[in-house]
Amino acid sequence: MKKKFFYIFFNFLKFFILISVLFIIFFLITQIIDGLADYIKYHKTFIFKNYLYNCPLLFVQVSPIITILSSMLILSEMKKNNELKVMLISGIKPLYIFSIFLICGIFSSVLSFSVKNFVSPLLMKKINLEVPKTSISFSSSNYFFYSEKITGNLFINIEFTEYTQNGEIITIKAEKAENYKENNWIFEKGFLWKFDKEKNLIKEEKFKIKNLKIPLTSEILLISNMDVEKFSFFQLFKIIKKMESLKLKPVSLITYLNEKISYPLLNFFIVFVIYPVFKKGEKISTLYVFSFSFLFSLFAYGIYIFFFSLSKNGKFPPILGCWILHIGIIIYFLLKEKKFE
Repeated sequence: MKKKFFYIFFNFLKFFILISVLFIIFFLITQIIDGLADYIKYHKTFIFKNYLYNCPLLFVQVSPIITILSSMLILSEMKKNNELKVMLISGIKPLYIFSIFLICGIFSSVLSFSVKNFVSPLLMKKINLEVPKTSISFSSSNYFFYSEKITGNLFINIEFTEYTQNGEIITIKAEKAENYKENNWIFEKGFLWKFDKEKNLIKEEKFKIKNLKIPLTSEILLISNMDVEKFSFFQLFKIIKKMESLKLKPVSLITYLNEKISYPLLNFFIVFVIYPVFKKGEKISTLYVFSFSFLFSLFAYGIYIFFFSLSKNGKFPPILGCWILHIGIIIYFLLKEKKFE
C-alpha cells in the first residue's frame, strides 16, 4: 500500500514541479514583454527583481490548473500502462486509490496557502514601484481622521477627532503625524481641543511634539490605497478585528480574507473533478488531458472571479461568494459517486 502511495505521490510531485516551473517562466516572460513598452515609452528604469518578486503570486494564481493537470497526467499514464486496472484487480479499493490523489491536492493547497500568506506578502512589499499617495479620509461613529497627503511614513496636515463614550469630543490639528508603533502616534506642531457633551470648550493646548495612543493605525488608514496581496491572512484578520472594534464592517476586506484561504484550497477541491475520469475504464489521450484541464480550470476560475467580485462589492455574502465554487464541486462529486453506485 505504501509503495502505491509513494508511487502516485512522487509522480504527482514530479509533474507538479515541472509544470510550475514552465508556467512561471512563461508568465514571467509575458509580463516582462508587456512591461517593456511602458519602460521605453516613459523612460522608466527597468527593475528585473520586481518581476521575480511577483513569481510566488503567479504560482498561487495558476496552482489550481497545475494541480489538475498533474493529476490528470498521472491518471493518463496509469490507465495507459494498465497500472490502475492491476491495482483494482489486486483488491485495492477505488476510493483508496483516489484518496491518494486527494492527498496530493492537500499538499498543493498547503503549499499554495503558505506561499500566498508567508512568502508572497513579504516579496510584494519589496517591489519598487512609486505609487502616488493622495489624501486620506477615514470616518466612523467614534473617529474621524483626515490627512492632506502622505510623504513616506508621515501624514501631512492632519485632523483627528474622537467622540468619547461620555459625549466629549477631542480634536487634534497638526502639521505632521507618524504611527511609529501599533496604536502609538507622534503629532508635531499642532493644537488639541477638548469639548464637553454640550460642545463647550474645556481644554485648549498648543504643542510642538505630542505622543498619543489612539485606536487607529496606519495600516487601517492606508489599506484602501494598498495592494491587499501585501498582507497575509493573519495580518488582514488583525486589521479587520481592529476595524470591527471601531464599529466598521469592511466587506471588501472580509472577502479578501476568505480568498486568502479559499483560493489555495481550490487545489484540493479541484481534484474531485477528475473522479468521473478516474472511474471510467477506457484510456484517455494526452489531448483530452490538456484540453479538459485547461477548459475546466478557465471555467472554474471564471465562476470564482464572478462571485468574488460580487462579494467584494457588497452584492453577495463574502463567505458564500468565496466558497460557492467549492460547494458546487462537492455536490458534483457526490452526484457522480451516487451515479456510479
